[in-house]
Amino acid sequence: MTTYERLVSELGDGLGTALAPDGSGLTEVFAEDRAVLLRADETGEDELTVFATVATASDDGFSPDKLKRALAMNLFGREVAGHHLGLFADTLILSAALPIPDLSAESLAERIVMLARLANTLAGALEESAPAALDDGESSRLDGDFVAV
Repeated sequence: MTTYERLVSELGDGLGTALAPDGSGLTEVFAEDRAVLLRADETGEDELTVFATVATASDDGFSPDKLKRALAMNLFGREVAGHHLGLFADTLILSAALPIPDLSAESLAERIVMLARLANTLAGALEESAPAALDDGESSRLDGDFVAV
């Protein structure tokens, strides 16, 4: 049994349900009304990726405005709390890579809840109306010297 499999089993014990990775190595857990998926590296000993869907594109795809807002949220990791917001096929995914040796079932449960809450927050923020565009004469806060030497 790999450390990942043991960790998932202990997580299930804490939740009062049997949990185990499926044949492809994925484990699905629900938190805050959102599915969170877990997948370990090939060995199941080093790194665990946790991820959740933030938004799925409509039949017409994502609007350019929604993608711009997602990129802005991802800048420097501030609005995504150090997680990663990326595009996979027609889905915006929030993910984090966690070192397996540093995890316990309890700390993993906390990270799963944190990721689910953040995915809910980001999904809501992406649905809000777009921020007003800058006027032609107005400069961005990032215009000019970023770091003065």
